[in-house]
Amino acid sequence: MRWVSSTGGVLRALASCPDRSPSNERLETGLAALDELLPVQGWRRGGMHEVLGDGDQPLLPLLVARRAVTRGAVVWCDPLGRLYLPAVAAMGLDVDRIILLRPRAPQEELWAINECLRCKGVSVCVARVDRLSMLDARRLQLSAECGGGVGILLRPERALTQPYAAATRWRVRPSPGERTVHRWKVELIHGHGGRVGKSVILEVDRDTNHVRASQAVADRSAAPATKAITA
Repeated sequence: MRWVSSTGGVLRALASCPDRSPSNERLETGLAALDELLPVQGWRRGGMHEVLGDGDQPLLPLLVARRAVTRGAVVWCDPLGRLYLPAVAAMGLDVDRIILLRPRAPQEELWAINECLRCKGVSVCVARVDRLSMLDARRLQLSAECGGGVGILLRPERALTQPYAAATRWRVRPSPGERTVHRWKVELIHGHGGRVGKSVILEVDRDTNHVRASQAVADRSAAPATKAITA
């Protein structure tokens, strides 16, 4: 695992990433119930995806990243040091393949994320962004198109009605679990051609860290109406 904080460090880290080998247009998590909700049965490459929820929501990005790490670098923007690396390793993601990005100043953060998205050696770039202007969102999308990887933004629940430019948006909420099982309800709330409004339940075994996905009971048949500006 490498971590970088300066603009120069970001550029040096990206320069050391070899270009990804040719791949198809999507990246699957390997969980059929989850991937089948998506427009192309996987996370579209060359695009941005948003995961909305209160608190840290690293599970979906980790599921994507662990399938991508053999095809390129995984960059995780974590300026506040919230990413718990032992949990990352327990999920089956090789931490030695992660570039941990910790910008020293907020104004450097979006610049660094854009640079990472443009790099053809980066397979997945994950970042938490609380507020995003439409211009910033479009720039991130264009950077992802240029680099051809998967960009994932972790955003708070209140961002539901804020401007966005993303191929898909997801809402993640905790669901009643058990002593040995964590559960989350994951709903696709935006994705042209996908099963918008449908949900799955993700379960993580606390002892083995095994993840399974199953269709949620009593799914709504339509996506919730929002006033968000889309692109």
